Amino acid sequence: MIVDDNPAIQDIVSELVSGAGFTPVTASGGKEALEKAGAEKPDLVLLDINMPDMDGWSVLRKLKEEGITTNTKVMMLTATTDVGTDIFGLQDVVSGYIRKPFNNKELSDRLKSILEDKAVPFAEEQQPKEDLGIFDFLKKKEGQPEGMEKVRRSAKKYELRRGLSFVVKEQKAVKSFEIFTDQVTHNIQGLCVTRQYPAAVRQEWGLEETPIIWLSNQLGKVYVNPANIGILGDTIIRFIEKSDDSVIMIDGVEFLIVNNGFDKVLKMIHRITEVVMEFKSRVIISVDPRALDVREMALLERNMEVIEGEPQQVTKIMR
Repeated sequence: MIVDDNPAIQDIVSELVSGAGFTPVTASGGKEALEKAGAEKPDLVLLDINMPDMDGWSVLRKLKEEGITTNTKVMMLTATTDVGTDIFGLQDVVSGYIRKPFNNKELSDRLKSILEDKAVPFAEEQQPKEDLGIFDFLKKKEGQPEGMEKVRRSAKKYELRRGLSFVVKEQKAVKSFEIFTDQVTHNIQGLCVTRQYPAAVRQEWGLEETPIIWLSNQLGKVYVNPANIGILGDTIIRFIEKSDDSVIMIDGVEFLIVNNGFDKVLKMIHRITEVVMEFKSRVIISVDPRALDVREMALLERNMEVIEGEPQQVTKIMR
């Protein structure tokens, strides 16, 4: 199945697919692809990323959720600037990618290699071990979930009530990371969303296992593009839904606002806080109040516990 909104690309790729001995099926967009995938049951989906009705990553996530990728391989058709974008949580269902523009021989060779079970996955250097799929914690290792920090013997310093969301008002994400680290080192599954480089976060806060989403548009790294806020929100929500007891740390709200606008970020946060309440999770959001006006700060604080950053205030609010 060739999924691309450009008819010319459909025609070219269809001809190459036929020439390689396979039967092409086309879809002009993401919605049509989802409708046809279940009925056609293709062996391989060549999926464009940038489509007007539904981006390729959203289509891929839906295909995965519906179980179609169990028997169907997926190869992404992508421009150079898209390589690596929003692959977070989807590495296990992507067999490879074809850069645009591509030549006929390259596409033909890749089609044959994929369909003959000789797929070439994304290069390992594009998938640092520390930040591979955030849902790896669901796998059991010697009876223990992966992605969990070693439990510290010291008593927990901060007791965050389950089902609540917290806004930490601070110029630099220090108190929020202190609280988050305290939680994940006391037998709570954590997910960290940050603008900071993951390796630096791990070193500073001693986080060895906790999955980290890096908000960055740097190519060649596993990250979430800050402009695709829908995928980011969905990823966080799926994490909460699949965790028995979790805490989410979001550092980089200002960066998300720059890339998406305040209203979209607020909408995402409201979605997350509703799921936090439903699944008895916790979310900690670090915000520099200097970056928001009075109205924006008030809207963000609504239905959330506010922490000013001073230790005594933190204890008073959370206990």
